[in-house]
Amino acid sequence: MTTLNECTQIEPFHCDETTPVVEVAKLLRGVTLRHIFVTKDGEPTGIISVMDINNRLVAENKPYEGTTAKDIMTIPITSFSQGASCEETRTEMIKNGWAMSPVVDDNNKMVGIIGIHHLMRK
Repeated sequence: MTTLNECTQIEPFHCDETTPVVEVAKLLRGVTLRHIFVTKDGEPTGIISVMDINNRLVAENKPYEGTTAKDIMTIPITSFSQGASCEETRTEMIKNGWAMSPVVDDNNKMVGIIGIHHLMRK
């Protein structure tokens, strides 16, 4: 059984729940990823996509000042442990239509991101 520890992972890309949404947008602009995971004390609690910023902030004409990552993140999310099977993770991600998911250690701290494209190669 191949585990997520053995699959290609992306470095953790995340922000804190209290990060201002403008900073979240700047973080997303600076990378090729279209999603950022939201964490609290290192534990994944939500996810924000570029579309979330558009649909939950811009399109609703909400003020961006004072709006934080927690205010617009999508919840709940599912994390996978480093020891999880690549095959089971792939099946779960396909079933739910997820492009990426956080990978956590035994203390539920985010240690990486697994992309479905990584799992399709296994």
